[in-house]
Amino acid sequence: MHHVFGSYALYPDRAELVGPEGSVRLEPKAFAVLRLLVENHDRVVSREEMIEAIWGGRFVSDAAVSTALKFARRAVGDDGVQQTMIRTMHGLGHRFVAPVERRVDATTVVQAVEPAQEQTYRRPTIAVLPFVQNAGEAVHVGDGLADEIISSLSRLRWLRVIARESTFRFRQDGIDLEGLRRVLGAGYALSGRVELVAGRLNVSVTLIETLSGSVVWSDRFNPALAELHLARQEITSAVIGALDLRISQAEAATARTKSTEMLDAWGAYHLGMSHFNRFNAHDNVIAAGLFERATVLDPGFATAFAAWSIARFQDAKLGYQTDFAAIAPDVRSLAERAVELDPYDPLASMAMGRVQSLEGNPEDGIFWYERSVRLSPNFAKGYFSQGVSDLLAGRNVQSCVDVDLSLGLSPLDPLLGPMLSIKAMSFLLEGNRALARDWSLQAVRSNQSHYIVIASTALICHLAGDAARAAHWTAVLLARRPDASVSMFQRALLFADLQTRAMIRRALVELGLPD
Repeated sequence: MHHVFGSYALYPDRAELVGPEGSVRLEPKAFAVLRLLVENHDRVVSREEMIEAIWGGRFVSDAAVSTALKFARRAVGDDGVQQTMIRTMHGLGHRFVAPVERRVDATTVVQAVEPAQEQTYRRPTIAVLPFVQNAGEAVHVGDGLADEIISSLSRLRWLRVIARESTFRFRQDGIDLEGLRRVLGAGYALSGRVELVAGRLNVSVTLIETLSGSVVWSDRFNPALAELHLARQEITSAVIGALDLRISQAEAATARTKSTEMLDAWGAYHLGMSHFNRFNAHDNVIAAGLFERATVLDPGFATAFAAWSIARFQDAKLGYQTDFAAIAPDVRSLAERAVELDPYDPLASMAMGRVQSLEGNPEDGIFWYERSVRLSPNFAKGYFSQGVSDLLAGRNVQSCVDVDLSLGLSPLDPLLGPMLSIKAMSFLLEGNRALARDWSLQAVRSNQSHYIVIASTALICHLAGDAARAAHWTAVLLARRPDASVSMFQRALLFADLQTRAMIRRALVELGLPD
């Protein structure tokens, strides 16, 4: 596939620009700028997007960006005055305005189509709009909330967040979805409204898919104005948790409508996550295959490498595959590759924590889990991972604190069952067996696919003296996993305390599980 415009042809695969007199010499950054603009000729590319795509989001001077643009223009016979190819859209960015054809071979030409019909091959993009607000004491609350949400969302490495300087230009009562999609390339828009009524804030938040105009998610908050600081933190955390989940679900739903061959890297990743979260051997194999496909399509996709590593970790920990010697090196190499590609990706740090757990060093994993939540303070899975490590180390109270944080950030998370199960286990080890049983029943009702959730419920009910429920959930466990055993459970949850290990082993044997 290459692009033809005027008397020029751009060949992305071989990083070559060909003009009327043959190959045109072009510095790599200038070629990358030209390619980005040509491949997105249907819309304006903001300076922030250009910096993120070409310089990896690192700080670069305006002079460096301007120089790359100048050389890109010069290479195609354009300049900053004529602007027949690359046009500056003041305050918004740049757009490639010359007609572009996409050619698949020497004779077949595919005409550019309208963006609404075009296959897009980029990660999900969201525009957070300034919240509409009434006058008075709450006049700056809306902008502050939008700012905090933008900052927090930018730490989700799989999601592209339009900068405030661009989205706040769309400050208006009505939402220009067409403009957001065409000008900024936003597939999603987050809008909000803030009103002050009788000393309380009414905050409504809505996530919209810009192409169809459909509402993906909405919620309402009603904090007291006197607790504004805490309320802003609470609202921001709730929004981030919901968007992390809902956008991923929406992307997976879109990916399901395409054949595997038509999936781009981000579609393969999100579809892989939907299989991964079903917690069974068959879907885990599918998930690993989709994550691998994502890394083939985009070798720089750190999050996909991290997810692939965690899927392989799950193969080992949940006993989906028995060749541990083959799995462990994969888990480490994939996690290391993720961190190497993007050291700021919280999922990559979480994957490295999983490496330590698999290799028998859970305390070393704490470093990586703590790092993941420093990188993204709203990363629910990072807090949950800390909770598991604290539980295994005997820090039961701290484990409850960590799990409560994860539940507060993502109350509908696919890991809800395991989260509740770990909390139940912490109550068990603190000696409160009745409360542990109640939490374990909540866990298994929310997720009856996860082997550890079912086994823990049977175990806790047995120790709490609830023989009927213990027998029921043991039967469910053996129906789902006929290979269930004491060693399989302890491979997944290996407690540091030897007395705890002995108590769990004894209870599982009494339930009828083999060693």
